[in-house]
Amino acid sequence: MKDLVVVGSGGINIVRLIEEINAEKKIYNFLGFLEKDKTKHGNVILGYPVLGSDDLLIDKLKNCVVINNVMANPRIHEIVTKNLINAYHIKEFPNLVHPSVNLSHSTIGVGNIIYPHTVIEPMACIGDFNILFNAYVAHETVVGDYNLMASSFVGSRTTIGSYNMFGNRCSVHNLCKVGDDNVIGVGSVVMKSIGSGKHLLGNPAMEMGEFIHYFMRKKK
Repeated sequence: MKDLVVVGSGGINIVRLIEEINAEKKIYNFLGFLEKDKTKHGNVILGYPVLGSDDLLIDKLKNCVVINNVMANPRIHEIVTKNLINAYHIKEFPNLVHPSVNLSHSTIGVGNIIYPHTVIEPMACIGDFNILFNAYVAHETVVGDYNLMASSFVGSRTTIGSYNMFGNRCSVHNLCKVGDDNVIGVGSVVMKSIGSGKHLLGNPAMEMGEFIHYFMRKKK
């Protein structure tokens, strides 16, 4: 088995994910978490200790498999990844994929965390360092890097850029294109292609300012 450490202890669901991967086939010896916040050092999370800071990767834990579990937002997730590469020379980032997720006839990059109840249909292409939690990615869809999808539905033949956050129960219609750095709010329904840097809400989804104006108008 490979020794494994997880950077970031906020997303505690990762413990169950690792345990269920090992229940199917013993792959990882999960040693615990790494945190920069010294007040968390020594804490025990679901039976696994916070071992110390990332600096342990320089020597004591230099041969460990590393998972980036920092979920604050996609851009911070990327910053942490690049720091692991540049400061600690981490070269290998495995995918953590729940055994129930069928990846046949689809492609996937590196560093992805894919939780149970996620569906990835044939000929879908998933990039690097995405976090998919109860997500549905339909056939022939392309997903970029550093996206966070929480209980989201992405229709067939869509193209998703990078650094997007998809809220619970939101969906993207077939054939749509979504740029980069978008936030798609809880329950929103994207019916047409969107660019980058948008914050969308509603059904159909609209930009936040437009949504607030629409809501206030309906309220009157």
